[in-house]
Amino acid sequence: MPTPMPSTSPPPFRLSVEALRVRGARQAVVSASFSIAPGRTLALLGDAADGTSLLLDAIAGHAPIDHGAILRDGRPIGALPPRDRGIGLVSPRDPLFTHLDVAGNIGFPLRVRGLPSSERDRRIADGLALLGLDAVAHVCPADLSPADAVRAALARALAADPVLLLLDAPLQLLRPREREQLRRSLKRLVGARGLTMLLATEDRDEALSMGDEVGVLDRGTLHQVDSGAALLERPCDAVVAARIGDANLLPGRILENDGETARVRLPTGHVMEAEPFGALPENAACTLAVRPDRIATAFLNRRGSEMEAAEDALPGTLQDVLHLGDHLRLRFRLADGMELLVRRPPAAILAELRPGRVAMLAWQPHQARVFPVSDEQPARDAAQGYRAALLF
Repeated sequence: MPTPMPSTSPPPFRLSVEALRVRGARQAVVSASFSIAPGRTLALLGDAADGTSLLLDAIAGHAPIDHGAILRDGRPIGALPPRDRGIGLVSPRDPLFTHLDVAGNIGFPLRVRGLPSSERDRRIADGLALLGLDAVAHVCPADLSPADAVRAALARALAADPVLLLLDAPLQLLRPREREQLRRSLKRLVGARGLTMLLATEDRDEALSMGDEVGVLDRGTLHQVDSGAALLERPCDAVVAARIGDANLLPGRILENDGETARVRLPTGHVMEAEPFGALPENAACTLAVRPDRIATAFLNRRGSEMEAAEDALPGTLQDVLHLGDHLRLRFRLADGMELLVRRPPAAILAELRPGRVAMLAWQPHQARVFPVSDEQPARDAAQGYRAALLF
């Protein structure tokens, strides 16, 4: 795709979503509040089940809202029809028209708006050139490659010079190399045109690479919006810690909390330390989150007094090792049956990493976080659910 040239699009605007509540099919509900600064990109990490598609449809004007407001530069646009919102949407629920070729698809929204044929032709030519589609201008969607189909959908959305671009996981069906190429091209295009963009994606790497900020949407609730670095180092809850950092989630109960360090008793009976976040009085149920790359391992040659004497460490039995190129993934089983993932550099000696070996697992208190939960069972359920998602 050629490098995009600046356009005469209207200046970017600030999008604000305030206490928005949208109800979709099968009683699905999504609630969110956020703001996107002019010319910036917010990436929403989640899938359709989490409410990303429903949220984008509401902003575009294709789904009614139950509560809240959608604002453009501080002015409500929720009552405006879709065509008057200045928004372009690329969504699987709005596919290319199969009876029109690529040029016809790009020109369709222009014809609906009543633009003169000369202006339509100019914008169609611009769109074809901008997205590298000249060679397939007269090809119908059924004969396009997946990458060209995405480019055609982008060209159609951009034809009316929107100031906000909504993208609902447009790259998820592409091959890895094509995805990476289109990511880079899309970032250049958005920057050159000064667009404000809201991207929904299930791909964490895509969210972190595309978004100036990233929002974590889970089961209809927007948990946190921040920079990728802030989400990784300062997650607000266990959901964000697991989604962004692959954190291990361990249920426990608070023994002590001085505001800087909390001592947590785990179901195994061991006591580990972590930074507290939220209201965590003594004896409160909690979830301890620690990333796989923050866990140190010390393998033991024998069981017994050496293990019993270890403090601030958690014994685990190695289950398996997976070489993933830039790191090794080690899976340990704890005494209570919970499993813990650990990442080690590939320089580790594989011959020494035999399943069945026992190791002491430990981390610095500031490398882990502990969060409150309503009671102990949800903490265990969450931990098991996220472990299963990461292991399989």
